[in-house]
Amino acid sequence: MSDAYCLKARDGRTFKAFVAAPERPNGAGIVLLPEVYNVNSWARGVASSYAARGHTVLVPDLFWRQGPGQHLDYDQPERARANGEAVDIDAVVGDVGVAAGALRNQLGAAARVGVIGFCLGGRLALLAAIREPVDAAISYYGVKLEQHLDELAGLAVPSILHFGETDPWVPPSTLEAVRQLYDGREDVAVHVYANAGHGFARNGYPPFRADAAALAAQRGSAMLEQTLLGPR
Repeated sequence: MSDAYCLKARDGRTFKAFVAAPERPNGAGIVLLPEVYNVNSWARGVASSYAARGHTVLVPDLFWRQGPGQHLDYDQPERARANGEAVDIDAVVGDVGVAAGALRNQLGAAARVGVIGFCLGGRLALLAAIREPVDAAISYYGVKLEQHLDELAGLAVPSILHFGETDPWVPPSTLEAVRQLYDGREDVAVHVYANAGHGFARNGYPPFRADAAALAAQRGSAMLEQTLLGPR
């Protein structure tokens, strides 16, 4: 992985993360967690788009314990999903904390760090927002959230959860449970996008939905502006 940053996991082993460095840093960091396809060209492009806004972005290799460097194109869904099924969720959530710490070491101890995730990364982002020192979370179509409902109730940082109405990987029962979980919360927003499926924010690839992606990005940018760059 070019433009790689080497991080030390809590067990002492090292792993790589793609880094997107801004020309004019705004002092805030983002840990970006990709889909099961890992740190592919699309994920790197998303990281670069946030860097263009001034954020310093790290995108960790989600599957380095299973075999580093498995960054897949979208023509390998079976292999990608197999990696996602085998991943050590708890260990990767810890990697998010390591990455957030590395960003603060670079940007200053008081720097604010957000976490943004897609698919598997959306699940990881929410768990990291509970377990690790991050300041905000954005989850796009996080999968298997029904396995974590008790823990998700403890989400205590500003967060946005984006879902597609027709997403086959997020059952209606899960979506309803998540909605009820955060009903009435001013700091946690759950948005469902009509006629949008899993991967609706994946610009350049199906099933991209430009209208849903643009609205989700607008909502996320506003929240990040307030939580990462706003007054303390």
